[in-house]
Amino acid sequence: MKKKVLIIYGSYGSGHKTIAQYIKDYLEANFDYDVKVLDFTENPNFIGKVGVKIFDFNIKYRTKFLFNLSYEFTDHKLTTIQFKNFIKKSFDNKNNRNIIKDFNPDITISTHFFGNNLVSYYNDIGIINSKIVTIITDYKSHQWWINNHKNEDAFIVANEIVKNELIELGVNGKKVYAFGLPITPNIKDNLEKREKVLSSYKLSGKKPIYLFFGGGSVGSMAYFEYFKAIANDKYNIDLVFICGKNKELKEKCDNYVKRKKLENIKVLGFTNDVFNLMSISDAVISKSGGATVTECLEMCKPMIIIPGYGGQEKYNEKFMLKRKFAFKARNKYALKRIVKKTSNNLTTLTKLSDRMKKKETNNSTKKICELIEKM
Repeated sequence: MKKKVLIIYGSYGSGHKTIAQYIKDYLEANFDYDVKVLDFTENPNFIGKVGVKIFDFNIKYRTKFLFNLSYEFTDHKLTTIQFKNFIKKSFDNKNNRNIIKDFNPDITISTHFFGNNLVSYYNDIGIINSKIVTIITDYKSHQWWINNHKNEDAFIVANEIVKNELIELGVNGKKVYAFGLPITPNIKDNLEKREKVLSSYKLSGKKPIYLFFGGGSVGSMAYFEYFKAIANDKYNIDLVFICGKNKELKEKCDNYVKRKKLENIKVLGFTNDVFNLMSISDAVISKSGGATVTECLEMCKPMIIIPGYGGQEKYNEKFMLKRKFAFKARNKYALKRIVKKTSNNLTTLTKLSDRMKKKETNNSTKKICELIEKM
């Protein structure tokens, strides 16, 4: 009988799902397991529905102060005492329970802190008996991730810094593996040729190309002003702006480009062609989500980090800035200055890219799956 691996995530931004998909693809390609992926937020209780709506609203309209406040307030043991009860009230229901019970996983890989706690609760009440591997998808720990660490079997973290943080917070060091965050293995081997990608998006390749992620898969209306700041033919660049699934944002951007008759701007909705687009780009403009940071590191693409919704992203940002892998644009005016400076002198971006090439190659996905095999 095949061993069963459940990969559980929550649709709070695109990063948790992306990393879950990387793991799924590698396991199915290299191991003979029965693999199931579950987004527990598809089956929420009332409290869970409200939480997801608030998060989506925060992403679209960037209520940064409120997110930062809640993030910092809950990064303590005392404020997370009732954490598992909150998750039960949010996502423990007949649908999620039956899906997980019927699949009965031997091992669960969780890319969101709600998922590992939900599965741990089902272990506690005897519905299943699954080992739990948690992937912390940012470059900083938080009590949400380790609230239930004694009942979990392994933690995958971005680097030794995060590993040491977990150990200081009481997590057994033997459970913590500094493998880096997962990404598609050998992605550079599967890229389309530059000329083909340029042709697909009708780009000349004669100007610096800036790839702008407009708020992840949800898309953020807050980034329309940032888009307008550099969507101007006075900059000698080609700009590819990805709106995600935000139709309102895409419509506004399309109308702006049409009205201004801008031929150097490409506005896209949701796309699965991210790595090909990254491969032809000179820089990536984005908030500092964990998955995006990891992808830029793997592709050796300098980042221009714009304000996100705070919380863990500010620690991801610090990680990139400290290592001089990125520039920081505090507002749309700073973004204009950085784009003007870097596009007029591409060596400023080349230096960052060369520095990124010296780091260790990311083999996280392979290492995680080999760990699963041992477990």
